[in-house]
Amino acid sequence: MTEKYDVIVMGLGAMGSASLYQLSKRGVKVLGIDQFAPPHSLGSSHGETRIIRQVNGEGGNYFPLVQRAYDIWHELEDKSGKTLLHNTGGLIICPKDGGAQFHGQTDFVTGTASLAQAFDIDHKLLTADEISDFLDVINPQSNEHAYYETHGGILRPEYCVATQLNLAQQQGATIHKNERVLKYEILDDGVLVKTEKGDYHAEKLIVSTGAWIVDLVPKIIKDQLSVYRQVIYWFEADDITPFKMENFPWVIWIGDTLEDFITFFPTPDDGTPAVKIMTETYINATHPDTIQRTVQQAEIDHIYNMILRDRVTGITANCINSGVCMYTVTPDEHFIIDFHPDSDRIVLASPCSGHGFKHSSAIGEILAQLALDGKSELDISMFSLNRFNTQ
Repeated sequence: MTEKYDVIVMGLGAMGSASLYQLSKRGVKVLGIDQFAPPHSLGSSHGETRIIRQVNGEGGNYFPLVQRAYDIWHELEDKSGKTLLHNTGGLIICPKDGGAQFHGQTDFVTGTASLAQAFDIDHKLLTADEISDFLDVINPQSNEHAYYETHGGILRPEYCVATQLNLAQQQGATIHKNERVLKYEILDDGVLVKTEKGDYHAEKLIVSTGAWIVDLVPKIIKDQLSVYRQVIYWFEADDITPFKMENFPWVIWIGDTLEDFITFFPTPDDGTPAVKIMTETYINATHPDTIQRTVQQAEIDHIYNMILRDRVTGITANCINSGVCMYTVTPDEHFIIDFHPDSDRIVLASPCSGHGFKHSSAIGEILAQLALDGKSELDISMFSLNRFNTQ
């Protein structure tokens, strides 16, 4: 017998858990399905810490989205009693005479600062000498400058996902974990979702499966998506104190080439007692079912010797932990948030293009609005499929 729901959410990572929370808050009968047991370390919503910034140099259209996300993160903290967002400040460093292109810009510092000024966001610009004075473990080059955002912060991704799922259940949502979806079918009266364990009918479906969305959309959309393996490293420090949350902001460091890019994260008290770093790699596309999840010693040695050793003081070559996540990226590096080209009963939400987690609480609200109201309160036109000529 087919179980019936108002809405089904397929995939319960960052965006899926957020939409499940928002739908349950509105009192609808909602089912969330995930092939794993979120929060988990197999997708794109893990790694202990994620960056949030008020100003996104990717474009001013992100500003209302991230402002709403801040509000919802605080709402979730109030409801759950858990701290999800830590105000650490954030630092973006890049060459002032033009370095590697990052999200469409060759001087991400100047572009971000211009938006911060336009939106009246507390920030300051730093020269190379001022960067060293401000954060003495950082060793910038003389041609580099920085943007510092006072209210930038760190989100705890596993806590964020778990909190939204727990609150959704308290509000009446049904959650099925460790249940893989085989396919979905568009019917005259709704959508039928077939899994390895059963069939489920709903008026509306939200597909928020992260990198696995490549298997669940028409080829014309799939052709716009690329999945890339990203590696997370935790390197031991001589003294972890300078890198703790109360002393260290997140640092996005854009070098002269794409290979020089690196991000540093402050260390939470209950996190891995080491300095977390990430690079970004967009060379070879992969698939989430066949991705190489083992981090090789050669990768660790390369990152330390070629990037870390000269840029930061106090980090050793000892990598005490590592992991892999995935960025699912569109050609313009913006999100996809839109209805399925074949039916407005289905809402598509992916990919994040490497900068989605900070916005995910607000995107969950948008997805709930699209499913229930047919439109969102925020302008999401820049995330439409129309820009790819897929409709």
